Amino acid sequence: MLKNFLLTVLILLFVSNVSFSQSDFEKVEKFKSRIQQIESAIKNASSLDQLTIISDNIEKAKKDFLNDKELIDKSIYPESFTSSFEKLERSLELRKGDFTQITELKTEVVTLKDKISELSQENQGLLSQIRLLNIKSKKDAETISSLQKLVAQLKANIQQRDLLVRGIVDSLLNEFIKYPTTSDVEKQNIFGKVESSNLFYNIERTIDDNIQFMKATKLTPEDLGEMKKQYHDFNKVWRQIGPKLAEVYLSKKDKTMQISNIDAKFTDWNLALNDEMWGQVNKLFREKKIALLPFSSGDQFFKSVQAFVDDELKNYDVKSKEEVENTFYAFTDSVYFKTVEPVWIPVLIENNMMTEANKDSIDAQLAKWKKKVAPAYEINWVYVGGGAVIILLLIALFIKGRNKKTPSSFTNIKEEDNLV
Repeated sequence: MLKNFLLTVLILLFVSNVSFSQSDFEKVEKFKSRIQQIESAIKNASSLDQLTIISDNIEKAKKDFLNDKELIDKSIYPESFTSSFEKLERSLELRKGDFTQITELKTEVVTLKDKISELSQENQGLLSQIRLLNIKSKKDAETISSLQKLVAQLKANIQQRDLLVRGIVDSLLNEFIKYPTTSDVEKQNIFGKVESSNLFYNIERTIDDNIQFMKATKLTPEDLGEMKKQYHDFNKVWRQIGPKLAEVYLSKKDKTMQISNIDAKFTDWNLALNDEMWGQVNKLFREKKIALLPFSSGDQFFKSVQAFVDDELKNYDVKSKEEVENTFYAFTDSVYFKTVEPVWIPVLIENNMMTEANKDSIDAQLAKWKKKVAPAYEINWVYVGGGAVIILLLIALFIKGRNKKTPSSFTNIKEEDNLV
């Protein structure tokens, strides 16, 4: 009987111990699970209001598990009850910082959007005024002065608006760099920034206005070189961010179409710049009645010059000497060496529209042409021969004069000796 009683007591103690161990294990697992849930909630929060609720949940969890602090400290070593909640609170504060920054950026973006819209409207008005003044057949000094002021104002406005739009694009690029893999929350933030700034429309408008500015005004090589640099810088950033935006907007067909349209507009902008630059170079030759084959690249420019020079050499014996020389000097002295080589070629080379090899090839063609039309050696021999004749005449006169003076001098000396 006693034996059975002792056995029963032992069994009860064992069961009680097992139950107690299972209860401790469950408490620790429940604590770990709660911590993980709060971590996920912080990461996936989409507003500051949600983070405020999570902060309350952290305080509630502290109270719920406070009685088991000693058990938890032993079970999750080297972590502890206190360190677990400290980590949660740090994560919470960092996430709050993200949302504070996003709120500030959204406010800034809305302000930028208003400024961009204001500049765009002002630019449209300036373009209209410039077109009206350009239409006037006779331009007095006052009209020219007004036109110059309007162009300067429009140029400054476009540059300012470009910088504002670039600023928004740069901030988006920084977000993509900061978050290489975008979560749903980050996507929503990007959507918000793009929509609040009307970004896609403003990029399109920026490109269109730059193209219209070129058509409405007469730009110098320096102006066009500067615009080309702006294009390269903006296009470089867009090529970095465009594909990323396409991924984010993969499910939104209207936005993916806009992104593709912006890609096409950047191409149009580049072509418009190239056409304007090469067109101005070609115009310099046309103004001197020099008809070159059409060209829109460094290679084509060289081939056009080569074809023209070859044609001139081919017809050298057919044309009069005066006509041949007039064409040569008009091409070289009045156009190429006066404006094209010193002013345009550095800009073209700097913007990868022409190479040093193209320039050297053109110089070689002009040297070949010069050798036929105005050989250096003929001119040199004329001057050398003329100079030699003059020198010989001077020497002869000098010798003749000296011979006349020598006898009389000798006679005078002799007479003086006799007197002595």
